[in-house]
Formats: sequence, C-alpha cells, structure tokens
Amino acid sequence: MQNELDVLRAENVLLKELAALSEQRYEEVKRLKKENEELKKQIEQLTKQLFQQRPDSWFMHTLQRQQALKHAKLPLSTPFSFAEKEK
Repeated sequence: MQNELDVLRAENVLLKELAALSEQRYEEVKRLKKENEELKKQIEQLTKQLFQQRPDSWFMHTLQRQQALKHAKLPLSTPFSFAEKEK
C-alpha cells in the first residue's frame, strides 16, 4: 500500500512539472507570435518607405509583385505549369 502511495506521489510531482513546462511553452509561443506580428508590421512599413524612395527600381517591382501574389493567394498551378491535373 505504501509503495502504491509513493508511486502516485511521484506521478503527481511529474505531472506538476510537466504542467509548468507546458505553461512556459505556451507563454513563449504567445510571445513569439506577438513578436512575429510586430516584425511583419515593421517589414511592411520599411517596404512602403523604400518603395516611396525608389519606386522604379527592379527590386521594388519584384517585391511589389511578390506581395501582390502573396495577398491574392493565387493557386500555384496555372495553365502553363507542369503540375499534375486532377482527374
């Protein structure tokens, strides 16, 4: 009986430690998501500033095209691609 009680206590300690680690990871993920959003906003602002400074550059045209494709969420398969078509 005492042996079973000791095993249950050890499991309880282990579960508490796992819960604490899980909470730490959750907070870390939350912090990283917030940081990611802030960085995306900074990139967007810097891109706008750069485009205003040199709107005719090759780099800015390429970047603008990539952004348009990203936001439009166009399918990767086009009539000119070699992607396998659904039957």
